[in-house]
Amino acid sequence: MKLTILGSGAWQGIPAPFCSCTICTHATENPTSKNNRTRPEVLVETDEGAFLLEVSPDIRVQSTRFHVPQVKDFVVSHWHFDHMYGLHELLTWIKKQEVRPTVHCSAGTKDKIDKEFGYLPLQVSVRQPFETFVVCGVSITPVPVYHMFKNDDVMKEHEIANTFGYILEHNGKRVVYLADYYRVPPETLKAIQNVDVLIADGTYLQTEDYEKQKPNHLHGDDILRFTKSVNAHEVYFHSISHLTQKTHEQMQAALPPSQYISYDGLQISP
Repeated sequence: MKLTILGSGAWQGIPAPFCSCTICTHATENPTSKNNRTRPEVLVETDEGAFLLEVSPDIRVQSTRFHVPQVKDFVVSHWHFDHMYGLHELLTWIKKQEVRPTVHCSAGTKDKIDKEFGYLPLQVSVRQPFETFVVCGVSITPVPVYHMFKNDDVMKEHEIANTFGYILEHNGKRVVYLADYYRVPPETLKAIQNVDVLIADGTYLQTEDYEKQKPNHLHGDDILRFTKSVNAHEVYFHSISHLTQKTHEQMQAALPPSQYISYDGLQISP
């Protein structure tokens, strides 16, 4: 199993629109640097085929830049713009397919697809927490996380129907992909212990200023406390924003051993 981080940026990407901050300026002036980040998407490949985690709004650029093969399965964490709205970009391609592509997602994400993407000839497969399914030989287990504070915080763990993380298992290797979250429930935390690779949300990594305004994510040192509790062999942070005002290299230098800032095009082979 090989994973390629096609998009390592947060919801705005880097450089962000109309932004002249230090990091966005650096990215604009150095277009090939690791500080240039498109929105989240991960390509998963095995000998049996390939599929995508998320459908980035930057999928057009990513698919050509990294020569992404034809895929028929999209495994989506939740319905926010930066994780799913690349489906709009695929209209013409989807209509040409003899077999309708499948989006695997939570019940809450399906509701959004039905409302926003009803014109697309898609198959939508609603997945249930901790019920494993298989794509391209990879066993995929959805795990619930708390992300949308106003909706999720009143729900019990078994009721969460908005945002999933995913455990990927292939040939004895275990990779966990977690998109966005502010709390990880106990059953999920137990299920993701001691994995080979954890791909974790880094939107507010190395920042402390947005905790009160942005309750939908972990912030600052809470992120590192969480990743330490998972006991993963390696940790890769994605969804990196310009809010830290630090370069890729500066962020990496501040991390503990075996934890890494991802970048567009990074390949992971657990």
